[in-house]
Formats: sequence, structure tokens, C-alpha cells
Amino acid sequence: MKKNLIAILSILLLSGTMLFAQKSVKIGYIDSQTILTQLPEAIKAQGDIQAAVDKVKGQIDSLGQVYQQTLQDYQKQANMMTDAKKKEAQQKIMGMEQDYNNLRAKLDANGEVAQMNQKLMKPIIDKIKKTVEEVAKQEGVGLVLEKSDQLQTIWYAEPTMDLTYKVLDKMKTGK
Repeated sequence: MKKNLIAILSILLLSGTMLFAQKSVKIGYIDSQTILTQLPEAIKAQGDIQAAVDKVKGQIDSLGQVYQQTLQDYQKQANMMTDAKKKEAQQKIMGMEQDYNNLRAKLDANGEVAQMNQKLMKPIIDKIKKTVEEVAKQEGVGLVLEKSDQLQTIWYAEPTMDLTYKVLDKMKTGK
């Protein structure tokens, strides 16, 4: 009886293993950073975003220099100013500080530049996702992972599993 039970369990285990082997999933991967650095619309969007960042940084630097000069002038002349002039100069300095903080906020994670990044990149990311899905279906791939220098979610993969350039080609050519 014990031998029959072991034999039955062995058969069940073996048949389960064979079933699992027949249901294997083909896996592929992409390097989204490669796609984003070579896709023309992504290059343009990233250029527009960088231009906005550079513009804000330039405004911050310019305002910072004017602020420093205004503050130095105030400190040198404060003893000779009337109370009304002191108050006026202090309000001007506080206004400049507020303007400076407003400019810095544009570069924050929820600031104007981040919103611009979201607005410009979301349609591109959505298009990449759709194209990845199409290429995966064409190639019979059931799972697509990310492989980039920053994310490194794959430590090893066969080069034949790389769908990056198939996705990129399909996005560029539309075919």
C-alpha cells in the first residue's frame, strides 16, 4: 500500500512538472533609457524640458546676484536711511526673497518643470507601453522586464531576449 501511494504521488508530481514545463512563459526585456535617448519625440521633449530647467536656473542665478547686491547696498546704507526708506528697502528685499523661493519651487518635484515633464513624457511613455505590448505579442513573449543602468531589475539575460531595438524600430517606422 505504501509503495502504491509513493508511486501515485510520484506520478502526480511528475505530471505536474510536465504540465508546468509545457506552460513556460517566454520572457523578454527592454532598456527604456535606450529608447528614450534614441526616439526623436523623446529627444525633443527632453530638450524642451532641459531648456525650461536652464531658463529657470538662469532666472534664479540672475535674481540671486541682484538680491546679493541689493542686500549689500542696504547693509551699507541702513544707518543713513530714514525709517520709511528702511522699511521700503526691507520690503523690496523680502519681495526678492519671495520671488527667489517661487523660482526655486518651479524646480521642485511638484513644480512647474515636473508638471511639464509629466505632460510631455506621459504620451511618449504610453506609446512605448503600447508598442512593447505589440512587439511582445508578435514575438510570443508573455513577460517584458526593464533593463537599464539606473533601474537594474535584470542582472543577467540572454541577448536574444532583448526587445529594445524591435520596439524602437517599430516606434520609429510605425511597422
